[in-house]
Amino acid sequence: MNIQKQILSKSNLASYQIDIFESTDKVSTEHWNGVLKGQNIYLDLNYLNALEKALPNYDFRYLLFFDANNSVVGLCYFQLVYFTDNDINFEALSEKMRGMLPSSFKKWISTRLLICGNAFATGENGFLFLDRISKYDRIYLINNGIKKIVNQESARNRPISISLIKEFWPDNFSMSKEFTRCKYHEVNIDVNMVLNLNSTWHSFDDYLMALNSKFRTKYKQVFKKSKELEIIDFDNNTVKDRLSEIDKLYHNMVNKSSFTFGRLNAKTFQELYNELGDSFYFKGYILNDKLIGFATATIQNKTLDGNYIGIDDQFNKEYLVYQRILYDFIAFAIDNNLSNVNLGRTAEEIKSGVGALPVEMKFYAKHNNYFKNSILKPFLNLLKPSKFNLRRPFKADQLRKRA
Repeated sequence: MNIQKQILSKSNLASYQIDIFESTDKVSTEHWNGVLKGQNIYLDLNYLNALEKALPNYDFRYLLFFDANNSVVGLCYFQLVYFTDNDINFEALSEKMRGMLPSSFKKWISTRLLICGNAFATGENGFLFLDRISKYDRIYLINNGIKKIVNQESARNRPISISLIKEFWPDNFSMSKEFTRCKYHEVNIDVNMVLNLNSTWHSFDDYLMALNSKFRTKYKQVFKKSKELEIIDFDNNTVKDRLSEIDKLYHNMVNKSSFTFGRLNAKTFQELYNELGDSFYFKGYILNDKLIGFATATIQNKTLDGNYIGIDDQFNKEYLVYQRILYDFIAFAIDNNLSNVNLGRTAEEIKSGVGALPVEMKFYAKHNNYFKNSILKPFLNLLKPSKFNLRRPFKADQLRKRA
């Protein structure tokens, strides 16, 4: 983008009005949906309302952008999160930073974050604009919206220390890089593991036949070991009956993460099930009437987006619950004529073993104190994507077809 275009973009900002709302019931459905147009389930008011109801201790902000003619042209979604040492696994984070976790880091821990996007889902789930708003103008409008929230919270004596914008797919790296002009630091995070389904796979058996013999044998081992499990589709009654078990399994997995921007609970999954219906995938894995695993995903735009998995570790090795969950994701996606399965971050090597490939992701962070923002940069530079061995489970001819 040339300098002239950048200056023009900034000069137009004053003509836009930004309205801030603190609850979905205050947001005009007509205005919000006029921009959303069903494009992103994570920005759907029903989805956002489910989060509000399940997470009363969280603060949310919803922004609508209006042009000089008072026509709505964009929307933006934020979560305000208190980030403490309870949200960090110091051992895992130190390992991720190659043992270079600064001793001063703990002084930064208790802080209030403003997150543009969804703290509980990967991908670009923070904003949408009408096509006539250029990608570069969107960056500056979002930045102005962030400034407005930061100033509003400071006036309430609830200062925001760090603003985060998460997280971008490679197709939008050229656009998202513009945030660095607004003093944000670019951060490469762990890759998202994505399986693109071959259009010739009309059944799960077709997928299995595309695997080479080594990985087809691995699937047979998984199926054999997990055969004793009862796999159920949760409904409202079974969720209610299993809330405490779901909570325990969920937190067992989250506690292994190096850090997390927020924590859900079993009630969240219940609310999402009620609000999203058939767009919400929710399966349980039961052994002798004991819930030893569960998996959730959302369905949108021909994609199954795997969200949360909870597993009882003492049963995982014997019954290979995690691998069975991944295969069940794939089988469901093929049976429902979907095109992609997003398997998220973590366990990259295992996910590559079912055919998923790594996709680079970036997010942006800025401390709202100028001096501390300069200190933040070298720390963020230590955050590197995890290294792993990429497995290649497909036959050579299948690789050519997928390409």
